[in-house]
Amino acid sequence: MDFEPDGMKIFLLYAISASLLLIMLSLHSCKKDDKPDIPDAISCTITAPADSSTVQIGNIVTIAVSISGFNDKARVSFSLDTVQISEDLEAPFEFTWNTEGWETGPHTVIANAYESTSHVSDEITITLIDTIIPLHTPVALISITPETGNTDSIFSFDASGSYDLESAAEELLYRWDFDGDGSWDTDFTMDNFFLHKYTHPNNYLVKLEVMDTDSMTGDTTLSLHVSHSGSQGACQGYVTVPHGGKVYHTVGIGYQCWLRENMDIGTMITAGSPQTDNDTIEKYCYDNDVENCEKYGGLYQWKEMTDYFPLPGVQGICPTGWHIPSDDEWKELEAYVDTHYGLGDPVWDETSFRGYDAGKNLKSLLGWHSGGNGNNLYDFKAIPGGFWESGIYFNAAGEEARFWSTSRDDGQNAAMRMLKFDDDRIYRSYHWQEAAFSVRCIRD
Repeated sequence: MDFEPDGMKIFLLYAISASLLLIMLSLHSCKKDDKPDIPDAISCTITAPADSSTVQIGNIVTIAVSISGFNDKARVSFSLDTVQISEDLEAPFEFTWNTEGWETGPHTVIANAYESTSHVSDEITITLIDTIIPLHTPVALISITPETGNTDSIFSFDASGSYDLESAAEELLYRWDFDGDGSWDTDFTMDNFFLHKYTHPNNYLVKLEVMDTDSMTGDTTLSLHVSHSGSQGACQGYVTVPHGGKVYHTVGIGYQCWLRENMDIGTMITAGSPQTDNDTIEKYCYDNDVENCEKYGGLYQWKEMTDYFPLPGVQGICPTGWHIPSDDEWKELEAYVDTHYGLGDPVWDETSFRGYDAGKNLKSLLGWHSGGNGNNLYDFKAIPGGFWESGIYFNAAGEEARFWSTSRDDGQNAAMRMLKFDDDRIYRSYHWQEAAFSVRCIRD
């Protein structure tokens, strides 16, 4: 085919342009629209404890791991010194290591995170030591005000100066033996201040024991001289009274002299079997456990308590020279120890809970539930021995102290008193005589 020179140039330009267009289209068809997907980086990190930690043998160590970049099927295994010891399937990834019995020295802790063919790990070193840091015993310090006094004095006992090198002052616990008889008058308590009144003149050795948060204890004693007040006390000449193989202590309150312990005389019989008029004093022990008679005293039905001579002022099961208190004698005691209502106030003739704080001042410093201890201000030491009653059985040990009197109404009910863990007052009512309560004795 013949072309003119100018026509040939035009043809060649079109051919070259077409070729370039094809090349560009070919190159474009080989390029992806997006960059290829690059998987996120996977990681496994031991977050606790810190690397190169030092741990006392016997402590518990929690090893915690954090992972990223895996899906929900990831697993983590733990190894100690290359031996696999644990595997966890889901977060949180933790292993608890009890170091008891392991050797001292460095140990390698390895955490392996994996799924399918992906795997990554982290490791730390923990050094076990067997160096026991010695603990210090708390220092017990006593302050008594007044430093000397008599049987009319109310002494304040302050342990707030006590201290410990490891525990804060507010974490310390205290207990007291005010008369040095070897029997603690309080439980361990956070209270470091107490009031106490002595019935008998003597040189007392007051003991304080302090416990810190490591259960370490320290103690101290301080001598206290208590003289006679000058007026003849109600218990003059009577400090202890033997009766039925036991020794009871006396406590003078106002013009009355009481025995400080509940009566515990006679032979235990199973509750539910009636106490009967025979030649044997019979008693119930709480839960039919003779050890509870040692702790709380016996529980007596009203007629058994009076030895079946239900008369005012009857000796009953009390020692010679002592008798079961009447309703009026209980009123006199309550009025003397209450800070608001005195003797003769009509409040004491009421039933139910009466007075203001007579119950608190008579309750013992230990043994009452839920912080219901008293302050035992007059050393009466009323303890929560509970009671027995048909249909209720044994009840309220640690919560209530119930006491009989010899007074009764026109029926089968006798006047009683109850002190309760959650009330500072004293309860008075008339109760069915077949119930069994605690018994206190008062001097003739």
